[in-house]
Amino acid sequence: MPRPQTPLAKAALTGADKKDPQRFRNRSEPKASGRALGKPPAYLPPTAKKAWATFADELPWLTFEDRGAVEIVCLMRAQIMDGLTAELPASFFGNYRMALSSLGATPVDRTKVYQPPQDEEDDPFAAFDGPPQ
Repeated sequence: MPRPQTPLAKAALTGADKKDPQRFRNRSEPKASGRALGKPPAYLPPTAKKAWATFADELPWLTFEDRGAVEIVCLMRAQIMDGLTAELPASFFGNYRMALSSLGATPVDRTKVYQPPQDEEDDPFAAFDGPPQ
């Protein structure tokens, strides 16, 4: 089985696109709309809507294009929030963890999510001048 293709963003970071430009010449990646995740769909149950709000706070990088995956994870979290865990099979939790992973919601997967560089003014330690003298 062949190796999976290197994403364009990774190729640009590592310089692979400069080293071997013909490999990346005809490749394109989908462009995100940049729109926010937005409000939950009206058809979601109330607990799943609460989960949606929680995910929107916890995962600020989610966009409009992620709504389908977020719906699934919200329905799963709603079952946990409703206290139905005793009735759920063990495979449910493996699938839940995998769904969280696909959204970049686990510590390991969070490192794979693109985060724009922070501005200097966002530095929480900028107010401190240094060690006391």
